[in-house]
Amino acid sequence: MENIAQNLLKTELWRRAARHFTQADLHSESAAAWLAAGHNDEAINALLKTDDRAQTTALLLKAGHYKEAAEQARLWLKEIKQEPKRQAEEKIRALLLLATALHLDLQPNQALTAYDSAREKLSQLSKELPPLTNAKNWEALAAYGVMVKRPDLVRLGYEKALAAYGQTLNLQRLRCLEEYLENVADDFYLSQELKERRADWQPKSNMKRERERLWEALTEFEDDLR
Repeated sequence: MENIAQNLLKTELWRRAARHFTQADLHSESAAAWLAAGHNDEAINALLKTDDRAQTTALLLKAGHYKEAAEQARLWLKEIKQEPKRQAEEKIRALLLLATALHLDLQPNQALTAYDSAREKLSQLSKELPPLTNAKNWEALAAYGVMVKRPDLVRLGYEKALAAYGQTLNLQRLRCLEEYLENVADDFYLSQELKERRADWQPKSNMKRERERLWEALTEFEDDLR
């Protein structure tokens, strides 16, 4: 009973925070608070007032609003075209989200066109992009595989992402591996093998973890400057 009361209180506090953020025109913060309170539709409405196309598209997909998700993905792609520096980093993810929305909206031909474009670009850029960006793009492919129920793409995407993160970005690699585990939980042998990898990659001390965190922060900063 006490836990229920605490959860209700937390939910109400998040709602109040969301309303305060909305009044202050802090729409991204408002969306995060609405999500924490479990109100997806309110979060979507807040995000629609921002230029965060990636999160808006992902949340619309999660809520089952596939046509709206496809529209947001197309807007995202248009914005990317207007800013050439963003193309390599974001176009693959935008195309995969568009492909997902179209697939789930039962538009297979258009979905396949978007997917093929994403895979072609992913293959072209894999050796050119910084490890962090490259890994995120492969994770996007894995996420696509999860949404459209393609286990082969789930495994390919996560394995490529883990390889891209490598020892240099070990904490990101561990986070990615946890998501991989969640999405292949039905595959007993693969799950066991992934758990063994996790044990090998886990930092053995807090000091080592802190060093890895600082190193990854520096690496991400350098990637942003490229």
